[in-house]
Amino acid sequence: MEFIDYLKDNYGYDEPIFSNELTKELKQFNPNTIRQHLKKLVDTEKIYRFKNGIYFIPNPNSPLKKKSLSVNKVINKKYIYDGEKVIGYITGLSFANSLQLTTQNPGVVEIVTNNETNRVRKVVFNKRTVELRKPRVKVTNSNYKLLQVLDLLNNFEKLSFKSVDEVNAKISDYLKDITISRQLIDEYLKSYPMKTNVRFRERELLRELTHQQ
Repeated sequence: MEFIDYLKDNYGYDEPIFSNELTKELKQFNPNTIRQHLKKLVDTEKIYRFKNGIYFIPNPNSPLKKKSLSVNKVINKKYIYDGEKVIGYITGLSFANSLQLTTQNPGVVEIVTNNETNRVRKVVFNKRTVELRKPRVKVTNSNYKLLQVLDLLNNFEKLSFKSVDEVNAKISDYLKDITISRQLIDEYLKSYPMKTNVRFRERELLRELTHQQ
């Protein structure tokens, strides 16, 4: 099978292709061989380089003349999802904005991800700055919403123009489709300051999340 056919079959059009991911997938090839194949495809404009180590195959049926890749797709694949597994989440002003708790437009996208080992690190994708943070607690499909809320409560004064009491209903509604054991919640709360613990418990969120009567 031709290398370009492999990429089309496994990634499709306008989707991020990470060279380090290819190295793991194609263990039968030397990493240098993979890099040479990628360079050849870029030189012949069969694929395009989005950023060092990130490529994509443009859709030949796209009406757009400029070949581009969605930054959100890159961010989601690199930091938020690993297949069907959730490995990260949006936090900070972007999350507060999604809950309509603030009218501020975030200049930086803040992400907590299992793929980051630094406390804080900034990267730039096509002029969009992303601030990465290592998680206090390993992010999973079942806990990421709760961790988003705990981050929100931890930095509430900076993120919301409303009081905590005013947004209680929105927070409860955001968490309504998850159930987590009290033991796990208590473990998560140990990783946050006391003020976050107090705010969380005052909201009666513990009873709602564990479905206690």
